[in-house]
Amino acid sequence: MVECGAEARDMRERLGACFPELNAQEVERLASATRLSSYAKGEWIYVEGGGATVTCWLLSGHVELLKGSMSGKNTVLHVVRPEHFLDLYGVFGGGVAFLSARALSPCAVLSMENRVLRTILAENMGLAQRVMRALAVRQRMFINKIAVSQGKISVRRRVAGWLLHKARVERSAVLEDVVTREVLAGLLGLSRESLSRQLSRFAQEGMIRLERRTIVLTDEEALRRCLMEE
Repeated sequence: MVECGAEARDMRERLGACFPELNAQEVERLASATRLSSYAKGEWIYVEGGGATVTCWLLSGHVELLKGSMSGKNTVLHVVRPEHFLDLYGVFGGGVAFLSARALSPCAVLSMENRVLRTILAENMGLAQRVMRALAVRQRMFINKIAVSQGKISVRRRVAGWLLHKARVERSAVLEDVVTREVLAGLLGLSRESLSRQLSRFAQEGMIRLERRTIVLTDEEALRRCLMEE
């Protein structure tokens, strides 16, 4: 009983920290419908086409979101970092996973039952607005992904855009290499060789500095000018 009580208290504390919009009663309700799971690197968290009865929040680690094709090849749509939702589509119904999620590193995930989360969203405007903002950001990312796949954005612009986005998210000009170049290339719709060549060109032009496990942005203004190029 003591252990169960400690686990329940720990879950309430986690949810309260992740979602400050919730009041104590809502935290209690959501805690009873949430489980904490750990995943090893390379392990599938959920698979496209499978059941979608929970919504996942990433506590630690990095996860890639993938979409399958008729050819059987998976396309990397996004790399999720800690303190973000993996996929919000299931919470609004459908019951089937729209995407697949795979751990890029050891991960800890909170899985919240959709039926309970939906009820709380209907009552809590602050949390509902946060979820809508998250969905809007994902939609914008996926629209950019479509433009990339159609070849409408050059390699130079894709890589510059990602570097600037990463720096903005991390609030630092020193970017940790948390994903492999192969995963990053897939995310940008490039071959690994094309990505490496473009990073080397940026380094030669003095816009970045490539170090072991890090990329240092040395001229962000020059990178922004790349975004204006045809």
